[in-house]
Amino acid sequence: MNAMAAQPHVTLSGDRAGEYIIEEERPDGAFLLVPDTRIAAIRRHHDLTPATLAELEEEYGPVRPPDGEG
Repeated sequence: MNAMAAQPHVTLSGDRAGEYIIEEERPDGAFLLVPDTRIAAIRRHHDLTPATLAELEEEYGPVRPPDGEG
């Protein structure tokens, strides 16, 4: 698990809707929030799902086996 995934996060609604990471909790109880820019959060925000193999091949043609060049 990476450090960003372990950080607490919140979801806001209203004028600043979206997912945010709690970067700092201050002694007075205030939070410093930063936008959650992890790919999973971006996918949820835009309601994206990865393409299936069939969709990929429909767009770009058949997927060939690896050629061993890395």
